[in-house]
Amino acid sequence: MNKMESFFRSKGFYIALGVGVVALIALITVYSYRSNREALTDKQAIDLDQPIISDNDEESVVTNVEPKKNDNDVAGSTDAAKNDKKNDSTDKDDTDKDNTEKKESSDTSLQYDETANNDKDVSDEEVAAVTSDGTIVADGVELQVSLAYDGEQSLVWPLNGNVILPFSMDTTVYFQTLDAYRCNRGMLIQGAEGDNVSAAYEGVVTSIEETKEFGTVVKVDMGNGYEATYGQLMNVCVAVGDAVSVGQNIAEIGPVSSYYTKEGPHLYFEITKDGVPVNPISLIR
Repeated sequence: MNKMESFFRSKGFYIALGVGVVALIALITVYSYRSNREALTDKQAIDLDQPIISDNDEESVVTNVEPKKNDNDVAGSTDAAKNDKKNDSTDKDDTDKDNTEKKESSDTSLQYDETANNDKDVSDEEVAAVTSDGTIVADGVELQVSLAYDGEQSLVWPLNGNVILPFSMDTTVYFQTLDAYRCNRGMLIQGAEGDNVSAAYEGVVTSIEETKEFGTVVKVDMGNGYEATYGQLMNVCVAVGDAVSVGQNIAEIGPVSSYYTKEGPHLYFEITKDGVPVNPISLIR
């Protein structure tokens, strides 16, 4: 008994015990490695008798699986076909109606844009009409006036001053007060309040308007679709239907509108041919 107790207490016993534990751990590790390797090999084994399916083939198989149809789907499709056929004429009528309404809405929008360009106040507007034969009609009275401008004759400057904002329809120009880049249908000629504004060419006054952007505006028909527009005016001394001659005084420069406070007092001068803006500089020779 004393020998066994002394053995278990001796250093050699602990060394032998440690070696045994290490050996046991090594055996367990080797066994686990072999078992896992055999399982992995079995899992990755390929059966040569079976066809090889790629990832794309698997996706194709899944994609081509037709969903199962139930009885409700079949009945629903049959009823839908009947309803579609029944309502076909009704839908067609509704479509034609919608297209007509859209067209009318579009025409109305275009008409509004034309009149809203200068923010007209219709209540303060006097207008004369020009008939197809060039006759001016004002207040129901025909005015026999010859309007012969065709773009070949030279216009005169309606106001002596610098052009502070040029005509520009191909590109935008900077408007200081609005702090924005916009196209400009006419040009701004610098002036002072009270400066006289004269007719650039002979014609007939067709309208006198009050607008938010250009203040008091006078329009003169010069003939053959050409029209001159004079804006930012006061003390207008002509009336609708009046015939004006080249260089005749028609008004004075008025207080500038809120659209152009930074640009200062000026004359807004615009020329159109059949409603299309024309560069006034090209006609002033």
